[in-house]
Amino acid sequence: MSKKKKKKSGGRILSTIILIIALCGLGYSGYHLAKYAWQTWQTNKTRDQVAGLISGQDETAIEDSDEAMRKAMMKKYGKLYKQNKDFIGWLKVENTGIDNPVMFTPDDGLNGQFYLRKNFYKNYDIAGTMFVDYRNVLDPAKGVSTNTIIYGHRMKNDTMFGPLKHYKDSAYAKEHDDIQFDTLYRPGRYKMFAVILSEAKTVVSEDEFVYYDFIDADSEKEFDKDIASIKAESIYYDDKNAPSYGDELLTLSTCDYYKENGRLALIAKRVD
Repeated sequence: MSKKKKKKSGGRILSTIILIIALCGLGYSGYHLAKYAWQTWQTNKTRDQVAGLISGQDETAIEDSDEAMRKAMMKKYGKLYKQNKDFIGWLKVENTGIDNPVMFTPDDGLNGQFYLRKNFYKNYDIAGTMFVDYRNVLDPAKGVSTNTIIYGHRMKNDTMFGPLKHYKDSAYAKEHDDIQFDTLYRPGRYKMFAVILSEAKTVVSEDEFVYYDFIDADSEKEFDKDIASIKAESIYYDDKNAPSYGDELLTLSTCDYYKENGRLALIAKRVD
């Protein structure tokens, strides 16, 4: 065989190998895109099914007593609770797409993280389900926590707490500060006053502030110190909505990739 023919033959083989590698790469990427699309569809389907169990309720007609509010909330969310006794409430952040059930498993032996990769029906779901910190108290009759923390995955497809990434833009944060978190005990409306970037730490010194350990403040001095720490970590802070000692707070916590073990949190004050 001539050198010219050998070169042509070798060139064809190389081209074929490159084509096969490219097709394999496309196939692999296509598989993962299809898988992610399927997971997104499943997550949204489950959320929509659960939302369909909510009964209509005129909250303006609720009497201002713990017992009346509890009855009203059970009327509204009773079907969800009947389906799954781990259901504790519903979270909605206006005009963000966050509109989800919230679970609470303080005695699951997993630090309350049973729903980290499970949906409302306890089946595997990469997006998991939003859940309350196991150390929180939500029943007013037992004395609610100073700060209720809800965790959720920051999904790239904007399910769960995916939309929270937009809160790193101060203009967006200012325009999307209304949060509704109803529990089985009472409805709740909150105004977001802080967005913070932090990190999850394996070792925390005794005097070091980490927002995910801020559950209760036993004194006004301790509360003011914790709020000052939040303000120091904030990338957005609204003094007008800032809380005072005695106010109830709500924190929405998710991952952020600005650094290793990064965290993004929205902190709000109960206003109704």
